[in-house]
Amino acid sequence: MIRCSSIGKIMTNAREKGAEWSQTATSAMLEMAREELFGVRKSLDDVRAIQKGRACEDLGVELYNNVFLYNLKKLPSDARRDNGIITGEPDLIATSSKKGVDIKVAWSLLTFPLNEDQAGKKDYEWQARGYMCLFDVPEWEIAYCAINTPEELLKPWDDIKQHTIDPSIPLHHRITIAKFTRDMEIEKTMLEKCAKANEWIQNAIKTFTIEHDAYVS
Repeated sequence: MIRCSSIGKIMTNAREKGAEWSQTATSAMLEMAREELFGVRKSLDDVRAIQKGRACEDLGVELYNNVFLYNLKKLPSDARRDNGIITGEPDLIATSSKKGVDIKVAWSLLTFPLNEDQAGKKDYEWQARGYMCLFDVPEWEIAYCAINTPEELLKPWDDIKQHTIDPSIPLHHRITIAKFTRDMEIEKTMLEKCAKANEWIQNAIKTFTIEHDAYVS
């Protein structure tokens, strides 16, 4: 199944006229086939921005709650859902207001988005649409947070000013929200494309097996 975080790659348009899949989508599907064949996937653990996002996610949740007066808590590890086509495990679900929230932590003040257009990257929109589908909620937010970078992630050449939030900056100036509304037509197109992607991946796995079994036949 296609992870919500990968839907954006699958949905990219091909540059070649008449081609069904973009190079980005093809590369993503090959990596999914590799994962199914060998049980491994690319790791981003050595990317400092990813490390910060994981280390500071709880602080992002706290910031969101403080700004919008919620008391949301991260979903448990077993909250992952799938519909046989896509699968996903989001950060927060606000059942009272029927919306979901995904927390993103900016690497530095230079990468912190200043408006909704910057925060709502296309990949994040598709991720949000996947979550809205799986969790049956009408709205989704991508909440980008500006948070101090842990010292252990910084290198001697990093500009500390870009990674330290001035305490005088109001809390609501440290978060930028991109909002998405569920659209059933877009969702239908998304699920159809992801279903075809799953078929492509399974065919790639079969082809790999046949070709490699021929080595010893």
